[in-house]
Amino acid sequence: MKKIYLILTFVILTILSTTTYANLPTKTETTRENLLEDAVIDLLAKPMLAAVDDYYGTTFEIGSFCERVIEIKKLHHPGSWLFETKIEFVTFTGPHNFMDIFTVTLKKDWETEGEWVMQKYNVRKYDPKEKYECRSPA
Repeated sequence: MKKIYLILTFVILTILSTTTYANLPTKTETTRENLLEDAVIDLLAKPMLAAVDDYYGTTFEIGSFCERVIEIKKLHHPGSWLFETKIEFVTFTGPHNFMDIFTVTLKKDWETEGEWVMQKYNVRKYDPKEKYECRSPA
């Protein structure tokens, strides 16, 4: 009997938590451009974190937020699938412990054998007095 109550409690909590999370409001409109930007950020998360790993020596307990695409361009010719993009994000450890602002350049071309690779990155300290505008996912 205890097992049934435990299973029912778990199922109810799971349903409530996923339903609540799915209905959170966002400031970003669900436009085609914003959805595409979200997809780019999601797909390039692993190569973006290569800069964090290189800079700090680890990605353990280091998160990122406020990700946004600064620039994206085609390489070589209009019909290619070769790109270069700049993405900016803020790193943090723990709640309200913002660390640095990264600007990462990622590239996918013949030299990288069709894989997205981190080319370079710039880091500056996060200044809490600076008005830094975050873009929420759509």
